[in-house]
Formats: sequence, C-alpha cells, structure tokens
Amino acid sequence: MRRAATCCVLAVLTSGVMAQEQTAKPIAPIEYDTFCKLPDQDTKRAAFMATTAENRATLVRTQLERWRDANQTRLNDKQKTSLAAVIKSITSETYADGPQGEEARIKSRALMTEFEPLFTRDDLMAMQPNAPCIARK
Repeated sequence: MRRAATCCVLAVLTSGVMAQEQTAKPIAPIEYDTFCKLPDQDTKRAAFMATTAENRATLVRTQLERWRDANQTRLNDKQKTSLAAVIKSITSETYADGPQGEEARIKSRALMTEFEPLFTRDDLMAMQPNAPCIARK
C-alpha cells in the first residue's frame, strides 16, 4: 500500500518532464484555489500538465503545505522535518526537462525513501496534488 502512495508522489514528480515535452506553449499560471475549483480530475490533470514547471511545483508545494498546516498538531518532529525537506525539494527543476530536472527528481526520490515510512497510506494519499484540495487554515 505504501508503495502505491509513493508511486503516486513519484509519478507527480516525474510527470513534469512528459508535460514539458508534450506542451509546446504552457498556459498561464493557475492559482491553487482556482485549480481546486476545476470540475473534475481530467480537467485538473490537463491544467497541471499544460502549465509551467514553476507553476506545477507551486501547486504541489501548496497541497503539501496546506496538508501540513491542517495536520500540524498531530505530527511529530520527525514527520515535520521530513515533510519540510520534501516541500523544499519541490522546485521548478523538479518539473524541468534535461539534466537539471533529472537531478532534482533523483534527490526527491531519495527523500521519499525516508519520508514514506513516517506517514500512513491515507496521509500520503491526502498529500497528493490530485487529492481533495485543502482550505487555507
């Protein structure tokens, strides 16, 4: 089960390369709350894949930050530290093509091996960018 959740996180981290290759001209950046109001998962996926690498990183970081903020009181220090490292690792390079993008994704994958065992499957699934959006606390 944990592997499935990790695969989802890693899929999001690596999907940026495919999106850059498939989309010649990215659409304008989309705000997290606007993204959340899109009608369905297919529309969200299309918007995510069509926007810039920097915007994708912002959307993913925002989901993680809001999840962290909503769950702050129940997280232990190790979880908080690991989550902070993962959030920090998600940059526009994570979604870029070329050697810099691959290097960023390798670093993110390494963090995931420490991160994954600290959280439940439900927690990991709720952190995914395609999970239900989380209101600002």
